[in-house]
Amino acid sequence: MHTTRRGWRGLATMLAAVAVALAPTAGASAETHKKESDTLVIARGQSIDSLNPYFARNVIDFETLELSYETLVRLSAKDYSYVPGLATKWETSADGRAWTFTIRKNSKWSDGKPVTAHDAAFTYQLLIDNEDIHTRHVDFASKLESVEATDDHTLVITTKEPTPLVPSRYLPIIPKHIWEKVDNPAEHENNDPPLVGSGPYQMVEHVTEQFIRFKANKNYWDGKPEFDELVFRYYSSPDAEVAALESGEVDVVGYGSLTPAQFKSLKGQDGITANAAQNRRFVSLVLNPGARTKDGKRFGDGHPALRDVKVRQALHTAIDKSQLVDRVLDGYGDPGVGPVPKIFETLHWDGGDELITFNLEAANKILDDAGYERGKDGIRTMPNGSKPLKFRLYAHSDNPAYASIAKFLEGWWKDLGIEVQTESIEQGPLNDKNYLGEYDISFSGWGISPDPDFLAMHTCAALPGVTDGTERAHETFYCNPDYDKLQDQQTQETDEAERAKLIKEQQRILYRDSPQIYLYYQNQLEAYNSAKIESMAVQPADGGLITGQSNFLWAYHSARPVGSGADSEGGGSGALIAGIVVALLAAGAVGFYVMRRRTAGERE
Repeated sequence: MHTTRRGWRGLATMLAAVAVALAPTAGASAETHKKESDTLVIARGQSIDSLNPYFARNVIDFETLELSYETLVRLSAKDYSYVPGLATKWETSADGRAWTFTIRKNSKWSDGKPVTAHDAAFTYQLLIDNEDIHTRHVDFASKLESVEATDDHTLVITTKEPTPLVPSRYLPIIPKHIWEKVDNPAEHENNDPPLVGSGPYQMVEHVTEQFIRFKANKNYWDGKPEFDELVFRYYSSPDAEVAALESGEVDVVGYGSLTPAQFKSLKGQDGITANAAQNRRFVSLVLNPGARTKDGKRFGDGHPALRDVKVRQALHTAIDKSQLVDRVLDGYGDPGVGPVPKIFETLHWDGGDELITFNLEAANKILDDAGYERGKDGIRTMPNGSKPLKFRLYAHSDNPAYASIAKFLEGWWKDLGIEVQTESIEQGPLNDKNYLGEYDISFSGWGISPDPDFLAMHTCAALPGVTDGTERAHETFYCNPDYDKLQDQQTQETDEAERAKLIKEQQRILYRDSPQIYLYYQNQLEAYNSAKIESMAVQPADGGLITGQSNFLWAYHSARPVGSGADSEGGGSGALIAGIVVALLAAGAVGFYVMRRRTAGERE
């Protein structure tokens, strides 16, 4: 219930140069041996939680995985279309159930061993065999019938029924020779460097709340990155990130951390280039509809009024989203409707004639009609008079925008006779509260993938089986059989237009029931120093972003130091040529554009 990110035009239209000498931080002794010009440093406000590819949730976890491991299929830097990853091509059987992937012959693990179809089969087989992993990915894992490596370079995945999810599922391929020695892969955090991976960089060191250091993988099939090292350097606040960019301590800032005021300030400085890009991220409020397990056991301490859809609808009606975009984002964004942002226009639901408009009078009437009367102090109570409507609102302590939004909410909802008590909490403890059901309303933001598997987090199947907060496949404790039926239908629908209708209907139900209120889609505000980096690929090519890319970090793999010559084009020449070939093959095999899924998107 917490968080996750974007303009240049044209695939080869790149960022002109970023120059900054990289100053090593205190305690980062391993960083000091590299020349400053050889290291790309990115400011980050998160530390690693878990690098288990089956259970990662936070943005920094996913980005570390995306640098370290390859997937079968990538999303292109140009337009999110499919291009090769570990698989050079793929095709489906006539009945749409068997997917055959050809694994490339020139990929190696960072320890020098070859990457084979047996590694991929091992990775996917765990979705079937490991109970905890299966439960976490049940929306996809339940559709798998078998996985087989028929030889070193051929992988066959067979599903129980036709589904568009196989190529779009984000799943980093892990090294069988490492993970087969792990007693229970579901319990393996995978946080200890060095990671044996197949991606463009290898994580070799990390210190919590200081840095994560990567070395370029000399064995990488698509060309060794031109920066020998990459560092995610931790900062506790956006102000510290901005100061680090201005002083030359870091090269790139972004990931939604910049405020509009900071962005405008950087935009006017010599030697710094700022970019406002269309984002794939939403910011929302999660309302506790009553924490419960799959078998209906209640737990947590959420306010009982929030179990009533009428109360949630009243709160939704009393939010002026356009004002939030204008006043909090300074216009850098769009009002939110559903979880799929506007950047993915095929699946985005715009609300149509059901769009809720800000109306305090209407919101008050909803509560009046539902029996929530005001007490002598003006605060409404439960219909039986048992409890006043006083809600706790939890916000991330590292996000100043949330504090600003909270002030607006407090005022609007006070007019409804609802008292709001806002508290800022660090992300880790706040996550714990949310999964324990110990909250009323909480801020949450996610980066959504082109194929929105985030929708699965609102199903009854995503509810936890235990009350201790350790099962975290859900977002809101929401459960609606009608919604679940649509989820089942859309994950089996292979007609693009029909599937889009089903996904939009899911968003309509979420909008109506309001277990989560989508406040806005925030533009990605990012900046870089313009004397060190000659170019980086953006995603997508038209109005794209650098920080927070999806599925593969094109920007960092393609980043070229100033003076190196060529512009970046979203990957090596091998990837581009193979991408054209696979696009033709996939068009014939799949027959429509299926979009990629990620494990529930990425949380802030």
